Order: sequence, then C-alpha cells, then structure tokens
Amino acid sequence: MLAPILLLEAVRGAHTFGQHGSLRTRRQGPHQRSDRRSTGHHYPLHLTSSLSRRTTRSRLTSTPFDLDLYEIYDGDGNDDGSTEDASEQSYPLSAPSDTRLVLGLNKYSHDTTLCAASLNTGEVLFACSKERLTRKKHDGGNTASLVETCLDQLGLDVDCIERVVMNNHHHRILPFVESNVDHMEWEEGLGINAGNEDGYSDEYNLLSGVENKIELSHHLAHAYSAASQSPFDSGLIVVMDGMGETYRTMKRAAQGKDTTYFGDLNLCEGMEVQFVPDDIDSRARESYFDWREAESVYTFSKSEKDLNIKPVFKRFQEEKTPPTLYNHGFENMDSLGAVYSRASSHIFGDWNACGKVMGLAPWKEHSWDNANMVPPTIDDPILSGSLYEDDGLRIDRSTMVGQPLFNRIDPDMFDSDGNMFRTKRYDFDDDEYIPPPAREGEQVATKQIPTKVALDAISLASRVQSDLETVAMDFVRHFKEETGESNLCLAGGVALNSVLNGRLSRELDFEKTFIPPYPGDDGVAVGCCAYGLYGELSSSYGDDEQSKLWSRPLSPYQGPLYTEQDIEEAIEWAAPWLDVEVVEDETARNDAIVEELVSGGVVSIYDGRSEMGPRALGHRSILADPRKKGLVRFINEFVKKRESFRPFAPSCLAEEAGDWFDLGQYASEVGFNVSPYMSITAQVREGKRDLIPAVTHVDGSSRLQTVTPEAEPAYHRLISAFFKATGVPMVLNTSFNTLKSEPITETPRNAIRTFLSSMGSIEMLILGNRVIKRKGADVRVLLGEERIGGKMTPPSNPKRAGVAHYKSTFSAAIEGDSHDGDYETKTAVQMPDRPVHDERDGGWFELTDDLEGQLLGLCDGTVSVSDIVTGITAMTEEDEQDFSQVTDSDQVLVENIIRRLVRMYEHTLISW
Repeated sequence: MLAPILLLEAVRGAHTFGQHGSLRTRRQGPHQRSDRRSTGHHYPLHLTSSLSRRTTRSRLTSTPFDLDLYEIYDGDGNDDGSTEDASEQSYPLSAPSDTRLVLGLNKYSHDTTLCAASLNTGEVLFACSKERLTRKKHDGGNTASLVETCLDQLGLDVDCIERVVMNNHHHRILPFVESNVDHMEWEEGLGINAGNEDGYSDEYNLLSGVENKIELSHHLAHAYSAASQSPFDSGLIVVMDGMGETYRTMKRAAQGKDTTYFGDLNLCEGMEVQFVPDDIDSRARESYFDWREAESVYTFSKSEKDLNIKPVFKRFQEEKTPPTLYNHGFENMDSLGAVYSRASSHIFGDWNACGKVMGLAPWKEHSWDNANMVPPTIDDPILSGSLYEDDGLRIDRSTMVGQPLFNRIDPDMFDSDGNMFRTKRYDFDDDEYIPPPAREGEQVATKQIPTKVALDAISLASRVQSDLETVAMDFVRHFKEETGESNLCLAGGVALNSVLNGRLSRELDFEKTFIPPYPGDDGVAVGCCAYGLYGELSSSYGDDEQSKLWSRPLSPYQGPLYTEQDIEEAIEWAAPWLDVEVVEDETARNDAIVEELVSGGVVSIYDGRSEMGPRALGHRSILADPRKKGLVRFINEFVKKRESFRPFAPSCLAEEAGDWFDLGQYASEVGFNVSPYMSITAQVREGKRDLIPAVTHVDGSSRLQTVTPEAEPAYHRLISAFFKATGVPMVLNTSFNTLKSEPITETPRNAIRTFLSSMGSIEMLILGNRVIKRKGADVRVLLGEERIGGKMTPPSNPKRAGVAHYKSTFSAAIEGDSHDGDYETKTAVQMPDRPVHDERDGGWFELTDDLEGQLLGLCDGTVSVSDIVTGITAMTEEDEQDFSQVTDSDQVLVENIIRRLVRMYEHTLISW
C-alpha cells in the first residue's frame, strides 16, 4: 500500500461520453437550482419515466484514455423526449370531480407526510411520506411534491382542497413561516432555512387559496391518529414521544383565542387535567427557553359521527439547552423517547436508530467463546422512578457521556500488523452460528464474534431498554387504574418499540390494544386529517358537513398506485439486465415464489400501493425461508448490507399464530390478529424455536406481523402456499431496500434499481404479475456463438448505459518514504442513467483500472468486442477472430478484457 500522504485529484470531467459516444463539455455551475416558480408547476418525482437526452454531432478526437485512434459519433441528434397530451393523461386513483379534500400534513420537520381524505365520504384516498419520493430516509421540509403527487394520482385540482390541518412541533407554521411569501422567496434565494429546497414558496406547499387552514398540536395529532381508527369505541390513549409542542405555543394560542391553532390547552379548559410539573405555567414563564410535551394520556369515546377525546395527563420537559443547537438540544431532554434516543446516538451516531438499540438489547444474556466472552453489566438504572409525580423521573446519563461508542476504536479491531480489519463495530453472530458450505463462485458469510465496543454497546442497549419498559409499564398501569379503561391505544415515537408494546398489551390486562402502522411522526399527518374530518374544525360547519367516523382501522396501503405503463417503462429502462416472465395465474406465481424460498433463495415482492409507516407489510417486502438460520447473516450482510446482530420478523397467518407465539390471554378474541402492522414482539413457543430460527431472536422473541385474508388476501394466499409446502405458516419478511440510508422502495423503477443493486443476492423480483430474475452476462453472445447448422453469429457491440463522466485520483508518497517515487491512480466513473446509479458520494463508481476505463470509453454500441480486442491487443486484421493464434501474453489480456466487460455488465455500466 502506498502512503496516502499527497492526494492529487484530477477530475477529467470536462469531457464526458454521451449515450452514443459524443463528446460534451459541462458548463454547469456548482449551485444551479431549478426554479419551479418560472412555470408554476413542478413534476411529481414518482411519475417521471424518462429524461430527454440531447446530443450534438461531434467527432471524438481525445478522451481520458487516449482513444484518439477511434472515431466515435453520436446518434441522429434528435430529442427523444416526448410530452404526453394532457387530454390523454390517466389518473391511477381517479376520484369524482366534485370531491372535496381534507389534507393532513406533517411539514417542515422530519418525516414530512401527507394524508388526504374525502370530505364527502370520510374515505382516506391517499397517504404518503416524502421520503418515498425523494429517496432520503426520514426526509423533512415542505410538502409541495407530496401535494402535487396526491392531486395527480387523484386527478383533482388544488381548488378541490377544502381544509388543511397541519403540524410542525418545532415552531408555528402559519404566523412564522407562511405569512410572508416575499420573505420565503428571499430565503429561497439565499438557500437558507426551509428555502434550501425547491418548492418552499410553491403554491402546492403554501395552498394559499385554501381558506380553512389550522395547526394542531403535536400530541393531540398523535392521539387523533390512533383513536379515530381504533377497532373499539372507547379506551385509553397513551402518547410517549421524544418531544412535542412547546407549552408557550399552546398557551399563547389558547389565551389569544387564535383560530388558526388548536391544542391540548384548548381542550383542557374546564377539565380536571393533571400536569407534571404542576406549576408548569410559572416554570414556562421563568425558563430560559421553553418546556415541551413529553408524555400525554387521554381517554376517548366515539359513536357513528362523534369522536370525543379528553386529556387526562400531560408531562412537560424543559428545554435545557438552546433549541438552536444540534437537533434542538433533543439529546438533553428528559422524556422517555429523548433518553432512549440519546442511547441511540451514543451507540450508533444516529438519534433515529432506536430500532437498532431495541434489536441489540436482547444480546445481553448471550455469551461467546464457551461463556468466556459476556457483555458487562450496568448496575445503576438510566431511567427510574415515576412519570406521574413531580420530579418523579430520575435520569442517570453517566453511561452516555464522553467519547460515543460509535467513534471508539479498540485494539481488537486491528490485526497483528496494525491493519484495521473490523470496520463494522457491531457485526457479530450468536455463538452457535455455523457458516454454510461454499459452492464455487458463491458468497459465504463467515462467523463474527463481537468486539469489545460491541459488548459495551449491548450492555447500554439492554439497560436503557429494560428501564424504558419498567418506567412505561408503571406509567400505563397507573392510568389504567385511574381511568378504569379496558382498551389501549398507543402513539408517539416510543410506540415503535415493539418489545414494550408486547408487554403492555399482554401484561396489563387490557382486553384490546391498537397501535397504528405509523405511531411516529409520519402518523401526525393521519391525525391531522382525522381532526379535519371529525374535530372541532369540522363541527363548526354543521352536522350535515361531518363525515361518518372510520368504522375500522385504515388500510396501511395508501401510497401511490403505479400503472401497467409505469411498470413496462421501468422494465424497458433496465431490460438488458433482466429476464422477465409474465405469469398471469396467481397460483403459478405463488408456486414459483415458494419453490425459490424453499431452495434457500431470497425473493422481493412489489405489489400494488405502498405501505404507510416504517414497516414493510407484504407490498414492498423481501421474503425468505424462516427455517434457515444461515439466512440471517446472508441477508444482513449481502442483501441489506448491515450488521448481523439485527433480527428479522415473520409474517404469520393470523389463524395459526397462537400455536407458534405466546400472544396473551385475549388474543383468541380477535382471531389472534394481535399484530397486523408488525407492532408487537412476542415470545416464540419453546417447541417451535428450532423450526423457525431465522425469525427467532437470540432471546426467543419475534416481532411478528399477523396476516388475515380480509386485510391482505393476496399476501395471505402466498403465505398459505408456503405453509402447504413446508408446514410452517409464516415467511421471513424485511423491508424492500438494499441501499444504505434509503427508505423502502416506492416506484417500479426504485424496485428494479434496488433488485439489481443487490448484485444477485436477491434471486427473484415479483413486480405485479411479472417474475423477474437477473440476466447473467452471456459471454457467448458477447463473442459470437454457434447456432444449429454451424452458422456463427457475429460478436456483440457492447454499449454504455448512458453519459459517462470520469475522474482520476492520484496517491503519491512523500520524499524519504519507503515508497518514495511511487504513485497509485484510481479512476471512477459517474453514469446517472445506469440502473444502479447511486447518488451517495456523487454517484462515483470506482473502476478496476485504466483498462476498464478504456474499455468503457469504447463501448458506444458501434464497435464489436472483436474490434475492441483487436485494437487493444494490436492483432492483425486477419487474426482478429481466431483467438487460438494469439500469444500467451495476448491471451491473458483478452481474458482480462472479457472479465472487465462482464464486471461492467454486472454493474449495469454496459450491456450487449
């Protein structure tokens, strides 16, 4: 290895290869931004099917790889873009033209989300999180693209929007952000605040033509999201969050009779509500900053048209540090969610990786190396005491200070030569894991034991999880006794903790428990929409305007609907790398899936509208056989590309779930459908654990999804087919995403890109009625193959997937170093049009060497592989297809050329 003392980056990107080999010069400035206001319209991200490519006829005279011996021309230079006639446009979720919409929005915060319902009928027509469109996990900001996508899907105009209810728990929206459009445009011009993103001052974000707009406080929006669709008519609502609305915001709006804001303090007027601290009003006035919602309790009752939510308890937490600090000083707050999130930051460097903390915690009772390696014990609790008494909660952060664990580097991460070989701190298996035997050319996941820092992380995760359960169980038990309610609704970010949810539902004697698919802040949009339909805003319009309440939980499948044309265009986009078979018969399709699963393969499912919320529930899922333990590491390492300690969930037939899991005494009363949204963790029954090791976590638990034929008939039939073949009524289910920091796939193009990016670790993609497999690089077709009768076909002409931008990086040693005078060159290519292009790190893909870059430059679709080999090996014209006459060194070069062409094909840089 060269000492990387001097790094010289030579970006030869002034020259880029076009689709047909044309030479282009980039003139783009570093801060160019599209101005959607110039047209008054911007395009929904999920509907963009292709980009126009314009090329200029030009003779190539020089390239980054000295290809001046070749003449490369572009195509005919025509613009292949097309504009669909508006009169011919179809609307996938077409709604009646007289539909009046209620929009619920979570905006300008993380997890920006929209929920749209018909005021005419109360039916939810569309719901989606912004992350699914932008491909940025937990994406926040404005809602312009969401609103426009919603209207495009429904075939409605912005004038159809009757009411808008919104929340941003960081600050008010209507008086502070959207009251001055001129200032918003000024922020856009500077790229500051929310103006750093397109669409900020767009009409689809402002909705200035809608008269009935109101903001709803954060915890009340959470409460509405659960109560409005609960399957029972009364109960207790517990909201446990990281942080919610500020006290001063709610107080000012209530005192000032602000008609643009409705919060808990409006509801509390004339009611007996417990506040912690009980002198919150004076403390908020004296605070340097403010106090925020931490935990809230409500009761509710509902009838056909009326939903009555009553606050019972509210605990507030002080903003101890300036809210202008990182993440609003969230890591220093005192809610259950904030303390747990601080552990997430300390372990993983991400405040929003709480699910990983929950998955890490059960490893505390495991040991390695014949019990010689065990996680240490943290004796003192991090969380203790009670939430419902003044100063009752005690917090000890001493285990979460100093150097965060995710930054710590220990000696056991290095080999004897000082090379760091354990770059993944938390990648480990259980002590019984046995790697599968390797077949030729097959990837095998080797066994890993935890590092020292991983053992410390396990201890911290276990301690904070245990304390969370202890304090929350006491909290909910107390208010069950205080209110006498027998049913429970959970909402807020803490309700994403399925281990806690399972204990609350089973151990506190609640008859029924309901947790929506989106208890986090994406669910705020649903709560805002419900308030627009059923809250005080709706009642002010008279009974004839108010819709009937939702009679059952909403379907989680509320995302955009993609047409056959969308699917066909996506397949055409990546056709050279796909083998596609249309299988109209569902039974035959399910049989093919089951056969692949039973053989140990991994299958991705893309079906219909996408799920709302963070869990994949059978429409955007990766499936595998739960009986094969080795798949845990294989899927984690090669498919999901993450740490192997993380468990997988089963999707189980609800009617069979009671035989496999301990679901509590009331489970039979709901047909064992206790966890339709993968919200609850239960213990796998002792006698079943060895049968389903891939979905049984190290402590014998499993975060399950129960599937009924009524809620999801197609998924139920698929699992039933697997049950029939194996005797196991469940499949391993994880979310369909394989790229780091990306959310679950949304569009057909996303699905194909994610499938191809798995590099063969996902064997099969089910895209609607199509069974898709990855097409292998057929070298016989590349070189020319013999047909029947001995007639030879000509060699193929490899073709680049699109425009190619190159850059080279040089590493040189300094004077006196042992490698003095040496240098190393690395070449990377950026090809935005290739199906597995990844925008991270600018989308640069490192090439093997300059030879690979030279070959890529030649692959313009007009030069055959024989011509390429001839040019590079300097073979004579008459020998160009007689590979037996080349020298040994030429033979090696030919083999290297073929290997590189195959590699570039596999990474979708070229096709033939």
